[in-house]
Amino acid sequence: MLSIHADTSHVIQLAVGPAFMLAAIGGTLTILTNRLARINDRTHKRREDREGLADTADATPADATPGDAATVAGAKATTAARCADIDTELATLNRRAKIINAAVTAGSACAIVVCLLIGSLFLANELAIEFDRPVAVLFIVAMLTLIATYLLMLVEIFVAQHSINPT
Repeated sequence: MLSIHADTSHVIQLAVGPAFMLAAIGGTLTILTNRLARINDRTHKRREDREGLADTADATPADATPGDAATVAGAKATTAARCADIDTELATLNRRAKIINAAVTAGSACAIVVCLLIGSLFLANELAIEFDRPVAVLFIVAMLTLIATYLLMLVEIFVAQHSINPT
């Protein structure tokens, strides 16, 4: 009976590292979802701005005289340029959202693999099977997906910074 408790306590010690990794993944996923929420808010705002500009571009004053044609044409050109700027920003926001979604997917996959890793440690202990190699493979897969998560987050930060300061 003592050896079973000793084995179980050893497995608990082995599971502590992946459990801390799971907590870090949770924090990372929180950061990513907050960034995605800000992107979605900005996207909705810019779409509203775009619709407002399109509505004003279509409206021609009823009391416009032929002399006002140049002014109206200039205003329409300015509105078209502003619409193009908004469209560019919306495309960048869409790209950022896709990158964040990929990072969230990788982070979630990492969390699932870590949970499988912890579960397999206890299962192998209880069933008294040699499970060293599958545990090692699960840990390697977890680390690779965590690396992918952080790389995607770094890419998104770069895209965001580049959209603010394109130089």
